[in-house]
Amino acid sequence: MAYVGDTGQGGTLTLETTGAVGCIRNMQLPEWVMEKIEANCLETVGFGRYVPGDLTDPGDIVAEAVFDASLVIPTGGVVETVTVQLPIGDPANTVNATLAGTAFISSSQLPNMATNELMVLGLTISFDGDTGPTYTPEAPT
Repeated sequence: MAYVGDTGQGGTLTLETTGAVGCIRNMQLPEWVMEKIEANCLETVGFGRYVPGDLTDPGDIVAEAVFDASLVIPTGGVVETVTVQLPIGDPANTVNATLAGTAFISSSQLPNMATNELMVLGLTISFDGDTGPTYTPEAPT
């Protein structure tokens, strides 16, 4: 059967300095955005014209973790290496894909407390663009 995709089950998030943030429930990986610069002239007709900007925004990781009151709540200000390891999708591969770079926690959202609701910690981790982020695809050994 051909490889047709995968879920995020088995992915991990590692913060080199801050350490464990608990059981990660979900992660939204960054969107890399390069601004487009309008390059229209007065005689431009039809579609507008654009040129690519100079820099790409490295983006944010937005994650939710099961809240663990015994762990220190991570706060911002520490630039550290952040690594996301993706689950292996293609059974022919044995080396996980990774996304890694220097980043900092820019937001910690404390959990909502309610009956019959799991408490989750919201985190926003912002890549600083100094080192990466770099995506390395999964591969065979």
